[in-house]
Amino acid sequence: MIVCLCRAKNERDVLRAIEAGAETVSDLQECGIGTDCGGCHGMLRSMLAANRSASAAPFVPMPSAVSCAETVA
Repeated sequence: MIVCLCRAKNERDVLRAIEAGAETVSDLQECGIGTDCGGCHGMLRSMLAANRSASAAPFVPMPSAVSCAETVA
């Protein structure tokens, strides 16, 4: 499913950025997601909140984690 129409980013792109450490909409914007019209920000916030509630422990990147530039290129 496309989440960010302006940047043509889908749900998988957003989840990859979150898995790489994005914790806020601003973090996702640094990855090139949600930087134009802002119409996707509600969905992005929902996805971030779902990720926070799904993980009992704080996010700790694995040594093999890639940067967001590599995840949503």
